[in-house]
Amino acid sequence: MTRMVGLSVTLCVAVGVAACGSTDATGPEGSQAAAAPSASAVKPLGASQNQQRPVKGYIEGSDQYGDACGDGQGVLITSTGIGTVSHFGNSVMVATTCVNLSDFSAIGPAPFSIQAANGDEVGGVLTDVVYTDYGFDLYTSIPWGTGRFAGATGALVFPTTSTGTGVWTSGVEGWISY
Repeated sequence: MTRMVGLSVTLCVAVGVAACGSTDATGPEGSQAAAAPSASAVKPLGASQNQQRPVKGYIEGSDQYGDACGDGQGVLITSTGIGTVSHFGNSVMVATTCVNLSDFSAIGPAPFSIQAANGDEVGGVLTDVVYTDYGFDLYTSIPWGTGRFAGATGALVFPTTSTGTGVWTSGVEGWISY
């Protein structure tokens, strides 16, 4: 029975099923007598739209520093990177951020987008920056997409290593629904 619980929890996490709140290995109904779904009712993972799909990847890039922004309190930074990200293949990431020079926080919205090799893209905004021993983690939300990503939603974290020279490397972790 322990193996069944582990599998149940793994599947609940993988597909984001809200009804998986039960810790009972027999499912949300709580009865071992519950009938198994018919084979026609079970769809392979990835067959339905709008399910949460894990995203992993790697991007390398650089920053270009621009004019003053935020009523003179910050500097405009345009970050561009290339790499490989699941669901996108070879990708290009672009982000524009007005960074406050006194505390390195973002001033105003900080949009970003990731473009797939075929031109389809998703985008969103920076929601938080957490400074770490290796650099910083950029937390983002995704409210839009184009092409096959039309109507996309999601959340990505970019654990970024930067030497302060404007050159950086970043992982890409999180999820996307489309």
